[in-house]
Amino acid sequence: MEPITLCGLIVVAFGFWIELEPAIMMAFVKINSRSSGVKAILTQPTAQKPVYAR
Repeated sequence: MEPITLCGLIVVAFGFWIELEPAIMMAFVKINSRSSGVKAILTQPTAQKPVYAR
């Protein structure tokens, strides 16, 4: 492959990445936000009640 063609493909691929990155990242966030494992990590634990000793 000629160097000028290869450079052109790299520029086009980079342009597509810049244009599509927000959509890809939002899809990734939506998929991960539905995961119960991620929710368990990110949710705050319930407040603990103090135990009174004698």
